[in-house]
Amino acid sequence: MSGAADPQRPGAVALCQSALGDYRLQRYPARRNEQLRAWTGADILLLDAVAALPSRPAAALVVNDEHGALCTALAGCDIATTLWTDSALSARASALNAAHNGLPPPAVVWSTQRPEGNPQLVLLRIPKQKALLEQQLATLASMLQPGSLLLAAAMDKHTPAGLERELAHWIGPAARDHGRLKAHLWRVPGGRQTAPEARDSSVEYACEALGMSLYAQANVFSREGLDIGTRFLLDQLSRLRPVSCAVDLACGNGIIGLAALQAGLAHEMWFCDESAQAIASARVNAGRLLQTLPHGARFLHGDGLLDWSGPAPELVLCNPPFHIQHTVDDFVGRRLIQQAAQRLAPGGALCMVANRHLDYRAALRRGFRHWQVLAENRKFRVYLAER
Repeated sequence: MSGAADPQRPGAVALCQSALGDYRLQRYPARRNEQLRAWTGADILLLDAVAALPSRPAAALVVNDEHGALCTALAGCDIATTLWTDSALSARASALNAAHNGLPPPAVVWSTQRPEGNPQLVLLRIPKQKALLEQQLATLASMLQPGSLLLAAAMDKHTPAGLERELAHWIGPAARDHGRLKAHLWRVPGGRQTAPEARDSSVEYACEALGMSLYAQANVFSREGLDIGTRFLLDQLSRLRPVSCAVDLACGNGIIGLAALQAGLAHEMWFCDESAQAIASARVNAGRLLQTLPHGARFLHGDGLLDWSGPAPELVLCNPPFHIQHTVDDFVGRRLIQQAAQRLAPGGALCMVANRHLDYRAALRRGFRHWQVLAENRKFRVYLAER
């Protein structure tokens, strides 16, 4: 297997070699000097396992394919593929990598929906969030029929404790293959007679800042309580001027945008996130709050503001993610700053909270004519940047 990206080219396409064939893949979003590949050892184990099957099914369900390595390889073997994902970025990556190889994109089912039918083959990349894994396994347990097969894989350093117990509880006894490429693969035959009763994976917590309970689905950031960075940003909202149209960018369950609406900071608020479950959670919470407020809420599930088609906002509020999967990284935050600078109305402002150890000053200088540190404490800074 080869394929380290060429550091001289932004987002270089690299060759992924597997037992199902060789495919040109690219990480999405692409960035300069990318050293990470668009696939992992866990992806290779899954593809090799499919190649070793005595017969290949006509169709397969792929769960949590991060950059489309699994969907692309299956499509290259004429296996009709459905991608079940929470991530708009992953769906876009899968479509782009299919196009790189002259293949059709996978059908996409969002994590808030149930895939149709009873798949004979399921390829599952174990997700980071345990609550999401339990939700997915509970759904799969009710779908898999006798003769079906679940192939699950994870990188060793990211394998959650008790994974085999979870697989056995929901699907059936799991056989673990010998590890390779710093990853392991589990084979779980489907079709148990009685599937366990599914638990509700959503949670609620009392939010004093809003005076109401907030709802969150399984894969939502800080789903069980108010994040301390968000709390620090909320403390600064009274220092901002009211506007007509604002955006809660990377909204999660919508707490920042809802607090701004409650404070009369905007007449219309757009809630934007790449997570389907975040958008669904924000919809529920906005529905609760707006019963008592004469304001409007709109929702955009996608790659930040890349597909923005609404009116130019006058204010963007943001607590950006600071991880790419399991790695601390400021790349997502820098992209969101750039998108805000491109979409804001002239004279509009970005108000963003960030960890002190992540330095966004260069990105703010590139995108805005003026910026300042509005507030800071030992852990966070709140930036205010004006276009």
